[in-house]
Parts: sequence; C-alpha cells; structure tokens
Amino acid sequence: MNKKYFKDFALLGAVIIICAVAARLLAGGETLEQYASNNPDTAGVTASTSASQTSSSATSSSESFLSANSDSSGKSASDSSSADSSLLVEVSTERVTYVDGFYYEPISNDVFKRISGVSYPVDCTISLDDLRYVGLLYVDFDGNTQSGEMICNKAIAQDLLEIFSELYNNGYQIESIKLIDEFDGDDTASMLANNTSCFNYRVVEGTNRLSNHAKGLAIDLNPLYNPYITYNKDGSTNISPEGSEAYADRNASFPYKIDENDLAYKLFKEHGFTWGGNWNSVKDYQHFEKKIG
Repeated sequence: MNKKYFKDFALLGAVIIICAVAARLLAGGETLEQYASNNPDTAGVTASTSASQTSSSATSSSESFLSANSDSSGKSASDSSSADSSLLVEVSTERVTYVDGFYYEPISNDVFKRISGVSYPVDCTISLDDLRYVGLLYVDFDGNTQSGEMICNKAIAQDLLEIFSELYNNGYQIESIKLIDEFDGDDTASMLANNTSCFNYRVVEGTNRLSNHAKGLAIDLNPLYNPYITYNKDGSTNISPEGSEAYADRNASFPYKIDENDLAYKLFKEHGFTWGGNWNSVKDYQHFEKKIG
C-alpha cells in the first residue's frame, strides 16, 4: 500500500473516532445501546421491546430478593416464618370485635391468673372454654368515657356487645364495670361500689343453689340504685346491699333506676333476657339473665 492510501485510511479512522466521541458526549455519556433503550421513539425501539426488557429486569430483581432472603435450605424468609404467621392469624381471629372498643375473646393466661382462686375457685365446675372476656366502653356518672371489662358465658357474649354498645351510644350512665375479682370476689362489696358485673362462681344468696352468675349468664347493672329485695313471712324485707334502702321504693323517682321504661331493660328484653324486677317471690332490680338450652 502506497503512502497516499495509508494517509487516507488514517485520516478516515481519526474522523470516525472523533465522531464516536462526539456522539457519546452529546448522549450525556450513555452508550448507544443505553440511549436506544432510554429513547425508544428516537432510536426506533418498539414499545413491546421496552416492556420485555422491563419485565426481565423486574424478574431478575425479584429473583435476587428471594435469593437474598432465603435460608441455607433454599426456603425464603416468608416460608421459614409461615408457622409463626399462622399462629398470629389464629390468635387474632380468636378476638371478635363488634365495633371499636367492643370485643370478646377466650380467657387468656393473664386473665386466668387474675380470676384463679377468686371468681374462678379451684372447685369451679364451669369450663374456661365456656367463658369469654369482654372489653367494652361505657359512660360514667361524670359523663366521661371509660373502658370496662367483664367475663361472661360465650353464649351471651355477642348479646352483651350489642347491648352495651347501644347503651354507650345513647350516653346511658354506668358507674363502674370491673371484674368482681377487683373486689376479691365479694358480691356485696361490688354492689356497694355500684359496680356492674357478670361472672362470679357463687351460690344464690341464702341458698346452696348456684347462681346464674356462676355460669356467666347473668348481669347486675348499677346495683346500688337497683337493689335485691327478699320478703320475710312477717312482712319485713331484706334489702341488699346495705345503704340502698332509699332505692327500694320503686314508685319513687331517682336517677339510674331500672324499670320497664329504661333503655337497658328494653335492650336486654329484646335479646331474650329476663329481668329480676319482674319476679314474684323476690325482686332483683339490678339483675338480667338469659336461659341457654
């Protein structure tokens, strides 16, 4: 090859290199392939080709994530924790929520520790499986919202959620809703504190017969203002708790009195409960119970 042709080829090669460098600079440092990928319309790349590349990239990223989160056996982190996830789902589904603030669930270990030997004595014949812990809201005597708790039979748990949520929504005032265990299982102490309660494994006062409270099927509501009255043969009466004598006269007008015009009475009746105020031999104005089976 003579020198003239060599110089021509060298010059052509230099021009090509200079053009390539200039094109790279104009493309912002991208390679032609990268420029074509990022500018398919300009570079003549079809939309389907771009989508294919995107899908491939996503698949690659997903595979990288699974690989990074796999244990030595090849199981992903989510697989290895599946047993724990199942347990969490099982526990969460045990709680039944009616509306915010109103729910029931099986007796937990923590609750059992609180009631064991108190409202749930060692000789209790009621299975824990038949009982439910109820969480609810109520309006106290000062008009403030409070959180309450009670234990009841599972057969009436839903009834209580519906009844007490309706009472709450209507501003029905209740002084206290605590487990009877807060009063050492003493029904009289709970009544004196005007505490509304349900489950307590005990007999009917003055008898050896189990109360429906022992089965978690009875509720005493604002008991100080709605006393338990028994009648003696000599015409005298016994009024419980002491200090509630002023509220034994049901013809008198006073706050928190349960009668047939009372919202609580109406709601409990709608849900199939009977009211102790309608009994003949005794009067238990605080008491609502439901027969099951």
